[in-house]
Amino acid sequence: MSKMVSEKDTGDFKGKQFSEEEVAAKVIEQYSEEHARTFYTYVMGGGGYDIHYGIFKKPSDGVYESSKATNAAVIETLDRTRGITPESVVLDLGSGHGGLSHEIALKFGCTVHSFNISPEQNEMNLAEASRLGIAEKIRVTAGNFNDKSFPAPELKGTFTHVVSCEVFCHAASKPDLLGHILDLLVPGGALVFTDIMGADGADEKALKDFTDRNATTEMARPSGYLDQLQTAGFVHRGFWDGSCHLEHYFKAMLAVCQTKGDEMVAAGVPRPYLDKWIAALTDRVDIESTKHVFAWGIFSARKPGPVF
Repeated sequence: MSKMVSEKDTGDFKGKQFSEEEVAAKVIEQYSEEHARTFYTYVMGGGGYDIHYGIFKKPSDGVYESSKATNAAVIETLDRTRGITPESVVLDLGSGHGGLSHEIALKFGCTVHSFNISPEQNEMNLAEASRLGIAEKIRVTAGNFNDKSFPAPELKGTFTHVVSCEVFCHAASKPDLLGHILDLLVPGGALVFTDIMGADGADEKALKDFTDRNATTEMARPSGYLDQLQTAGFVHRGFWDGSCHLEHYFKAMLAVCQTKGDEMVAAGVPRPYLDKWIAALTDRVDIESTKHVFAWGIFSARKPGPVF
């Protein structure tokens, strides 16, 4: 008798763009299962602590090198938008394994609050912070920014900077989330984030490959985010378009699946889960190389207030 294959074994959200009420539970399912954490560590982190898209500097770059280049670009943008000092208090919203939080704390000596939905990822974050000798700089909170209780009243107006990588796509309501972030920032505070989006003008049906593999409501568009930032009350809004890197990153993800697949399966990733990802990434490479329906880049904005 053949083994029953569950949705968790395949990571398959096919035909299931989620409602605002459903998305948080599906985010936990997508990232917190042990095999999913193993998969993302290989395929988006390259063995490191990042789970986001990359910037390619040379043809030999893979997922690890390009992810680190994104960290450098995000940190530089954050520091340029509002200078980061040892006294700064940074919120890493949806911090995942904590890679970006660690780099910010190491570079600037400031306190970084990692806010993240997955307890298992949070444990990895804390363990690595301790190993790096920055445990006193990293504060980890388990939470869900889609909860009605977010943000906690005592956190409003406490952060000089908010940073986030590839997390807002999981927001139940992106306009509401941006409004909450404005509340969290001090006057003049900085917001910098990246996200995977649909290209302006792309048909939602053309993005089905992504939404079938990710817990989302509806994919944003670059122009939509800029409008929503303005509506929320942010000023000095900007967007660096890095969409040209997506095809290369999808290919790099696929290459890891193909060359490290047996290793991942041995580490606990179900073969059906890996096979679904290989099929999805193959389709994603094809559609992005021919139709360019995805968009990605770095947004920056400030809350009205003083420069310093």
